[in-house]
Amino acid sequence: DETRQRKRLDEVRQSRNQAAVDDVLTRLRADAADPELNLMPTLIEASRAYATLGEMMGAMADVFGRHVEVPTI
Repeated sequence: DETRQRKRLDEVRQSRNQAAVDDVLTRLRADAADPELNLMPTLIEASRAYATLGEMMGAMADVFGRHVEVPTI
């Protein structure tokens, strides 16, 4: 149920350490900018800090951009 899931997400966001989330997302952006670094350790740390998947994807999109499919016929 979408309403229940949104409520649960709001509870997680209220109870997490926002400073820790902000810090790990900043590091994720920096790590993503270095093509030699493995992002998995930082992604694991972000999930342990309760960063959402959307927040992690947004941080990586800031560096990599977003794929936009060009329809062809």
